[in-house]
Amino acid sequence: MAVRGQQWTDGVFRGREPADGPPAATGARLREWRADELARAARLARRPEFAEGAIPVSGIWWSAPIGIGPRTTGLAVEGGPIGLVLVEDWPGWEFARLWPVVAAPSARVLEIDSPADWTALVDRHPLDVTGSRRFDWNRRTGRAGPWLIPDYAAVAADWDAIHLTVAGYLTTADRPLPVRGGSTLLAGWSPDETAWLTDVLTVAGPPVLWREVDGEWRPGARPPVPGPPGERP
Repeated sequence: MAVRGQQWTDGVFRGREPADGPPAATGARLREWRADELARAARLARRPEFAEGAIPVSGIWWSAPIGIGPRTTGLAVEGGPIGLVLVEDWPGWEFARLWPVVAAPSARVLEIDSPADWTALVDRHPLDVTGSRRFDWNRRTGRAGPWLIPDYAAVAADWDAIHLTVAGYLTTADRPLPVRGGSTLLAGWSPDETAWLTDVLTVAGPPVLWREVDGEWRPGARPPVPGPPGERP
């Protein structure tokens, strides 16, 4: 699949220096992500408040590859950035810089267009994260674990990126799905999002600053005035 017109979104807050460009996905980041996931699952599994039937607490929600590499989206029909409009978990940005990026022609992109696509990925590269997901996902879905997500460090050997289509999001997100050895949940992804697992992106031009005004995102905004973090202009 050819991924075209991709934009990497860098949220801008007061008191936060904007990024110089999209982060590179590297083998070291992949190994660190996997080690962190396994360590977190083991650590939380040992805590008594996370035991079955214990008091309500929260663990980790998402199954997206957070912290590995850039996550990009395309442009809507009217030209606006999908990554500023269709977001599962809005971080509260008022400004955002949109970086145009292009992928290498040889980039291997796996398309998730249905629940079957997601479960096939988990079945091929499973990672057990029951210890860190079970309370949130059990409570959300009414289904007990084990819970599995894709082992993105292993996925990167086959694919450079994973693209979740809008149809894939609408049919798959927030639904407990059976896989070999347990269940899985697509969580923390946004529609039309592409998660890059290897360093195959190139910046294609300067960033454009956008600002949210009365519920709409508009390009060409002025940068926020320096001030304390979190303070609105």
